[in-house]
Amino acid sequence: MKLRAAAVIVVMVGLVTVGCTGPDEPSNVPGGDVQPSMTFEEAYRELPMDGTKDLPITWDLSQVSDSDEVFAARRSLVFRYWLGSATDRTTVIPIGRHLYTERQYREVLAWFGPETSAENPFIGPLWVKTMGVEKTGSSQATVTFCTDHGHWRRAKHSARVRIDRATIESYVMEYVQTGDGERRWLADQHIDLESDPEVKYGAECDKWAQHQP
Repeated sequence: MKLRAAAVIVVMVGLVTVGCTGPDEPSNVPGGDVQPSMTFEEAYRELPMDGTKDLPITWDLSQVSDSDEVFAARRSLVFRYWLGSATDRTTVIPIGRHLYTERQYREVLAWFGPETSAENPFIGPLWVKTMGVEKTGSSQATVTFCTDHGHWRRAKHSARVRIDRATIESYVMEYVQTGDGERRWLADQHIDLESDPEVKYGAECDKWAQHQP
């Protein structure tokens, strides 16, 4: 099993200048002192669930029912790839505040510095299959996807099919009370694994991730 720890923020690493929030600056996190500029429903409507022109996403939902926690995990997955594909991230980054727990927002998003543009974003089609959902309590679930990265690349790189195209992605979802007083499923952790026969769903993912544009 190959745990790609650095890939926990694979879409984001290298796309922005990393910074940190000073002690006197607002936290800008869900439930923090600064209130979001949009509602959760408004943020959800902004998410391109089927991708964009440069980053189309094709879903295979045949294996797992789209429950609330699964759909919330799908939103979190879309956000990560959308952020990586955006040349102007100013309107994308704030939406993450509606998709992650406070802890995960701090760790993954709040540390990004002032850079809001990318000259070499990620493009190319993605295919994503919901593989399974495991309830680990009344307020926690892990949702696992198989993602075909075969034709996903940076815009300035030559087009070629990736060898390690099949990836197992898991999102640990927490059912928490958000700043608007409602309880919602938010992503608390993201785990990215290279598909491998030793990994749960690995063999099935390898077989499935063979798409052509």
